[in-house]
Amino acid sequence: MMFMMGFMLFSTLVLIPEFLQTLMGYTAGLAGLVLSGGGVVLLVMMPITGRLTSKIQARYLIALGWLCLAVGLIYSAHQLDLFVSFRFAMWLRITQVVGVGFLFVPITAAGYIGVPPEKGNSVSGIINFMRNIGGSIGTSLVTTLIVRRSQYHEQILVGHITPDTPAYRSALRGLSSAIAHSGLRSTDAHNQAIARFYGLVNQQAHALSYMDTFWILGALLAYVRSRIFLEEE
Repeated sequence: MMFMMGFMLFSTLVLIPEFLQTLMGYTAGLAGLVLSGGGVVLLVMMPITGRLTSKIQARYLIALGWLCLAVGLIYSAHQLDLFVSFRFAMWLRITQVVGVGFLFVPITAAGYIGVPPEKGNSVSGIINFMRNIGGSIGTSLVTTLIVRRSQYHEQILVGHITPDTPAYRSALRGLSSAIAHSGLRSTDAHNQAIARFYGLVNQQAHALSYMDTFWILGALLAYVRSRIFLEEE
């Protein structure tokens, strides 16, 4: 459980700031501010979840956390695009953090059940170790997934902007003409227009890869939650 929580916590922590910095031109500080809303929500939820663990069984809180996190990731996959605002990007992060708030305290508390007090330090070390290992694997996996999926989408998108496509030829002529009016020669304007089209294709392919990654993580969490209920039955 703690491995999976670390996997999801750190992998989702990487996605939105990387998306904002690489595709939308955010600075590292501005991208970090997007995460601040989620941090505040998590800070508020921790004591609330701690009180709930004394009244509700940990497995129900954990199941609710996985569900909220899966819904938040799938919602992010639907809503993420290259025109997302600062406020909405912060909202997307908040939807993901709500599920983590229901997971951290119950999973940590469940790890100490049946453990003698003198073994508490050992349990704490194992919990932190598993969370860090999960975070490392999750971060490596999502960054690799983004690269692979962006290559796939770029290959598909390039197939729609061939010289045989009337819409592409028309758009290329219009953009070349607009660039030529700035003083460039027609040949240079044509080459620059092609370069700009490729830049747009590359940007769109990367955006689609982030959406795919959110989808995959959401589907993985839905599977984990279903396995929890199957094991309980």
